Amino acid sequence: MLESFDIHLYLVSHTDTWFFEDHEEHAADNINEMLHLINHYRDESDSLEQLEEAVRRTLYDWIEEPALLDLEFEEMDDYVKSVLKVVREQEEDWNE
Repeated sequence: MLESFDIHLYLVSHTDTWFFEDHEEHAADNINEMLHLINHYRDESDSLEQLEEAVRRTLYDWIEEPALLDLEFEEMDDYVKSVLKVVREQEEDWNE
């Protein structure tokens, strides 16, 4: 399933983050960094649906959040790990 997941389909540009006036590129860079982290931390047991849900949650949580501009790499890394953990646990709950 991993081969069918292409993170590049979800990356944003500065035009997608227009509401971060004068900081559009920085916001897009941070969101894209988190999306690349999803790709980095995925594993063979992740389904396409789980990875898409992690992307959806990341975009939903951060696309218009002013705090996005202040995130350090470690915070983005921790956020992505926690999202993947929640998505994986949710899948386990559904399968029980």
